Amino acid sequence: MMRLDKPAFSSETIRAMEDMSFFTHSLIFDDLLIIAQRETNCFVLKTDDGLIIIDAIWPSKKAFDAIVAAIKDVGWNPDTIKKLLLTHGHVDHTGCGKWFVERYHVDTYLSKVDDIFWQEHPTKPDRPETWKDYDIDHYLQDGDTIKLGNKTIFVYSTPGHTPGCLSYIFPVTESGENHMAALCGGTTPPWTKAEVKQYLKSLDYFVDVSMRKNVDVALSNHTAIDNGLERIEYSRKRLAYMPNIYIIGSDGFKKYCQVFRTMSHEMLERL
Repeated sequence: MMRLDKPAFSSETIRAMEDMSFFTHSLIFDDLLIIAQRETNCFVLKTDDGLIIIDAIWPSKKAFDAIVAAIKDVGWNPDTIKKLLLTHGHVDHTGCGKWFVERYHVDTYLSKVDDIFWQEHPTKPDRPETWKDYDIDHYLQDGDTIKLGNKTIFVYSTPGHTPGCLSYIFPVTESGENHMAALCGGTTPPWTKAEVKQYLKSLDYFVDVSMRKNVDVALSNHTAIDNGLERIEYSRKRLAYMPNIYIIGSDGFKKYCQVFRTMSHEMLERL
């Protein structure tokens, strides 16, 4: 069977990150909700003391409304949202966080390096609506943990995609059975040789800690990297006897990360 060894990216991929005409969502674990527009995901982790948002799509009220609507659709209460975790300081992830701060008074989390990066290097410097528009309450660094109720999120510094990019590992359950999920914060390799080499070093580090944490679930904050929209659609229609497509085992997670290496080595060849 013919299979791709890397995702297809184009200028249309980049443009689609601003397309707020389409959203979808699915409860992919007992306690984990994914919401996506065409190219970017966010996650909502349910704890016994409230909800945690991880990444916030694009700075659009439509994105905020879509996330809140998805939370309500699965029977959760958006009034219990307490934390917003960001992987890095790009606008398609810092996104609609200002509305979560204004409406739900969430605590916000990011690395200090990327808070400065977000402020000083806006992704769209000619468009004020995409500039930094809310404060970060807590600066994260490698080895930190974020706790809420019965959940602990483990924080790892994985610079490369951005100078202060973070990746997360946290527990989820499928029909009451425990699994460990890993979210690589930076999806695509950067644009200079030094940064790509740092990106690969961070990837090796994150794979190593993921193996030690017995990670068996791969998550991405961009749909292009993991057939994201197709996996969400599968999960929305999954029958009781069908497997959870996000559970791929430790060997599967290592193979998943090979996609990042392939993209990185191709980038190095072009630079």
